[in-house]
Amino acid sequence: KILLDGVEVNFKSTKEALENGVSMVHQELNQVLQRNVLDNIWLGRYPMKGFFVDEKKMYEDTINIFKDLDIKVDPRKKVADLPIAERQMIEIAKCLLSEVSLLIMDEPTAALTDRETETLFKVIEGLKSDGVGIVYISHRMEEIFKITDLITVMRDGFVIDTKKTKFTNADELVQKMVG
Repeated sequence: KILLDGVEVNFKSTKEALENGVSMVHQELNQVLQRNVLDNIWLGRYPMKGFFVDEKKMYEDTINIFKDLDIKVDPRKKVADLPIAERQMIEIAKCLLSEVSLLIMDEPTAALTDRETETLFKVIEGLKSDGVGIVYISHRMEEIFKITDLITVMRDGFVIDTKKTKFTNADELVQKMVG
């Protein structure tokens, strides 16, 4: 079961999840490589001005979120021409363009540099301060202990244990992960 604000939900699509404030950064990138960054960020949710796509709004909103994330990419650049780390940061930016109450991140730092990882952690702290719930999936213990308040260990689809971060350590977590 998935409970959101105490109510069981069963979203039929990612669009429905987004409309309810739930967004996800996937570990595996799923981008339209031959399109530009703007199209990839806004695909399926283009802002409209009457019957036309509001490209000015797209560009301005994208630039603003890029500033927050310290992303230095031209939004009109083709995604195929970008390194993996920049493509991953674009996926994170895409999630933050919506009103998000729950953000799920699956191994978000796998392709990021140390600088980009630190920027992401600052963004996560800001989101937490704003009341956004974050599910952060990672095998990197140093990250887990740096940014989490609560840790849940899962194995083979089952919850093994949940503890406040300050009351556990890496050795205990590894033991629970491997059984």
